[in-house]
Amino acid sequence: MVAKRLDGTAETAMQNALLAYATPVFFLLIAVEAWRARRRQMAVFEFSDSLTSIGCGVFTVTLELFAKAGLLALYVWVEKRFGLWPFSADSAWTWVLFFVLFDFVYYWAHRWSHEINFLWGGHVPHHQSEQYNLTTALRQGAWQDISHWPLFLLLAVAGCPAGVFIILLTVSKLYQFWIHTQLIDKLPLVEGIFNTPSAHRVHHGINDPYIDRNHGGTLMIWDRLFGTYVPESEPVVFGVRKAFHARNPITAHIDWLVFLWREAMLSDRWQDRFTIWFRRTGWRPPAAQQKAPRAPFQLDRFRAWQPDWSPQAKRRGFAWFLMAVVFNSAMLLGAATLQWPVLVLLAMAVTFCLWRMAVAFRAPDAQSAAP
Repeated sequence: MVAKRLDGTAETAMQNALLAYATPVFFLLIAVEAWRARRRQMAVFEFSDSLTSIGCGVFTVTLELFAKAGLLALYVWVEKRFGLWPFSADSAWTWVLFFVLFDFVYYWAHRWSHEINFLWGGHVPHHQSEQYNLTTALRQGAWQDISHWPLFLLLAVAGCPAGVFIILLTVSKLYQFWIHTQLIDKLPLVEGIFNTPSAHRVHHGINDPYIDRNHGGTLMIWDRLFGTYVPESEPVVFGVRKAFHARNPITAHIDWLVFLWREAMLSDRWQDRFTIWFRRTGWRPPAAQQKAPRAPFQLDRFRAWQPDWSPQAKRRGFAWFLMAVVFNSAMLLGAATLQWPVLVLLAMAVTFCLWRMAVAFRAPDAQSAAP
């Protein structure tokens, strides 16, 4: 009998395959949403924004392909060495129990990603878009799951089998794809119980009543239990209060971290330079506020960025975007068989193509209307 490998390889390959096969379905549903939105005369898409959102997801998957192999190996090791109770993946009760526990852990990981500065740096790319459509669902932060891993290891300590965990993680991501749309109104029978398009629109809003609300993954019961649930009551304004007006899937992932570093350097106290990373999101050292004062955010002064790109810029950007998707798909489908040097080269190719896409959307002849 061949001993079962305990390095997370099988689980990693399974997730990569699921994501690779789900990608064409995502693109088909995005096309259907765009068609329906056009029929209903709803301006919910902007070409370069959609490419940037998907590009953020491509960049995230590219980096996670390397990181998650080690993180899953750590998960398997913790489960086998420190797991308190043995659970079988063949039992339906195992799946029910850990579905609930996973969603509970996800709620807190997600909530703290909004409330703690350095965790917000990993999650903020998902919120940067000032549009809200199915491409926004793919706009994931490259450091988000990595920063969540210490909490995920609690499931390993509880005895959740690695195969069950990775499927629950993937299913949670797949479930949250469909809720990123403005074309579906409230769903009366399930609002406040399950995460819905209406509930998640609130989560992406920068309106005062909507800030840091509705953090649940699949279920809304945790938000109701811990006082963060708010129903959709006024038109949602999407984006982040520190606007990211660029079409760069690479710099999107470091924008907030660079901002925190600059804020820290403005401080006169070493304590503030250290603690700013762990303070509540938006906290500023007193010296930073004095040296670089910022007016409080006012929603009535907020204007969404509506760039007007030349046809040449759109064609160039789209060509580089397509090449990035092709290289990324090759990585996912070949992750189990390709040698590491080949995967590294493919990752470099993905990054280069995404960077060139960003260059296409900032060239002097590309933009005919200033933001």
